[in-house]
Amino acid sequence: MDLFRAVHDRRTNEIAVLTMSATTQFPVVSDHELNFDFLAFGMGHAGDYAMGLALARPERKVIVFKGDGGQLMSLGSLVTLGRYAPNNLLVIMLENGVYDQTGGQPFSERVDFDTLTRGAGIEGGGASGKGKIERIETIESLEEALPRLLSEEGPHFVICPVENHEHVPPVSHTDHAGRIQNLRKGLGIAN
Repeated sequence: MDLFRAVHDRRTNEIAVLTMSATTQFPVVSDHELNFDFLAFGMGHAGDYAMGLALARPERKVIVFKGDGGQLMSLGSLVTLGRYAPNNLLVIMLENGVYDQTGGQPFSERVDFDTLTRGAGIEGGGASGKGKIERIETIESLEEALPRLLSEEGPHFVICPVENHEHVPPVSHTDHAGRIQNLRKGLGIAN
């Protein structure tokens, strides 16, 4: 939750795409009109959706919170980010070493997301050729980096090791059309 609070406290008009655990935790600290709950639209593909939003809205930074388990379910999306991710995309991958939403099953501790993202061409890649990969280990380091991450040209792929010590609200994902309409309203797009 500290990570979500840090982002909420520093964001202004950025779109935030949420998936998996972030869909239940981020809304506890942020009710921003540009939050979009992506969960029901394709496990592991929130980064793809966020990339589409970033391409469609180049005047805004798009932040996506995704889990490491979801990333493993869509490894091919890393290659797409490595080629096409625009400079206004910020991926924050929450690394806890488990498939959180399916019961917390651990996966191999040997999975190396730094190597996977570099191998997918994200470093020095993306549409701008300026893609960056960072591992940020502490909340203090994230707080210090966020002003830069929210303003600097990217794309950025940030790996943040996390542990959850707080109660997670129950998942309730209904009214899919309503969530899309709310995002469109937040972006000032007529229905």
